[in-house]
Amino acid sequence: MDNSLIIARLKNAGVSFAPGLSSDEFTTIESTFGFRFPVEIRDFLACVLPAGDRFFNWRDFSDTNIEKFWNNLQAHEKAFLFDIENNFDDLRDLLGDRFSGITDKKVFTEAVLNYLNQSARLIPFYAHRCFFDGMDHMPIVSFLQPVDVILYGENFEDYLEVEFLGKKCCLDHIPEQMKQTGIWYDLIC
Repeated sequence: MDNSLIIARLKNAGVSFAPGLSSDEFTTIESTFGFRFPVEIRDFLACVLPAGDRFFNWRDFSDTNIEKFWNNLQAHEKAFLFDIENNFDDLRDLLGDRFSGITDKKVFTEAVLNYLNQSARLIPFYAHRCFFDGMDHMPIVSFLQPVDVILYGENFEDYLEVEFLGKKCCLDHIPEQMKQTGIWYDLIC
């Protein structure tokens, strides 16, 4: 990805930026929040840091912002609990053969939460758009609840073009690496 070209296009589209993150900032962020930026997102954020209310503020180490990060991760579990309670059959269908034989909600809930906890974590980027913890060259995922998980393009550059530059999202295939994301792969495929 040519960061300078995409950054210029994003600026032209009205996206605001602060100066990029330093190596020391990346180290502090990753140790404070306990994840690894994917290489392409790290490279992008080293050039510029998107600014605005909907972008996660990686420079803010206040208790409030750290709590916001952890609340975001806990929101994923709460969304699964909501869908188990309100969309049980749909969620069971989405998760396919792995859970199709489970009819007891309590057993299903334990199995799903266990699978979620073993799956790749989603890290906030913009609004309810997330990237996969430490997984390079992956799409950005939109997540509000399990029965509504959306991929935005095949990779980070596609995501930026779809989200901010008006490109239509058109996936020819699901990236093979999605199979390594656990529950997210089952929900998307």
